[in-house]
Amino acid sequence: MHCLEIIIRLNSGTQGTPHMLRMHPRIHALRQGIRGMAVQGEYVSRLYAALYKYANQFIDRPHYKPGEGWDDLEALQQVTLGDWMEESIQARLANCGEG
Repeated sequence: MHCLEIIIRLNSGTQGTPHMLRMHPRIHALRQGIRGMAVQGEYVSRLYAALYKYANQFIDRPHYKPGEGWDDLEALQQVTLGDWMEESIQARLANCGEG
């Protein structure tokens, strides 16, 4: 997010209320994981959106041992990419109907 976008968002007063589970240890760990990733822009925004969209499901997920299954951050990335792909397909289908 560019500095101007941040200033506009802060000054607009449209900040939503924080998600009620944002301080849950698993959600907090995922937020820290996202912050530590070497990616920016739309992907990070989508990761945060998916995190809060599926927060209850992340909390209810079993804890897997290394090598047994995806850790929470891997699962978040898979869900995010799946949602993004589905959105892209829907947009392409909608555009096909217009042309």
